[in-house]
Amino acid sequence: MWCACCVDHDRACWAGGTEEQRLAADLKLKRCVEGVNQPEAAEAMLRGVRVGGSPYWPTSFRWGYGWPYFRGYRPLSPEEQAAVQAKLSDSEAKRVEILTCKE
Repeated sequence: MWCACCVDHDRACWAGGTEEQRLAADLKLKRCVEGVNQPEAAEAMLRGVRVGGSPYWPTSFRWGYGWPYFRGYRPLSPEEQAAVQAKLSDSEAKRVEILTCKE
């Protein structure tokens, strides 16, 4: 029901950025899950990503996991922004498959 919400959130987490951008991405995930009539799941997901998604955790799903560990909450440089856009453009052919959450 909310797979597309998670894919969009994962893309934001992969790219990383500022603390404000992370909060916006996390709240967008919550609103998206609420939009499929799952308010309890939305609240649980928000709590989970706020606790478990810190850029300071050495995990594969932290904020900014597309960059080397311990990037923190720095804004993306113009070069990093271009790299993110290029990567997302390269994967656009798979976007429909991903957003429909099919293997």
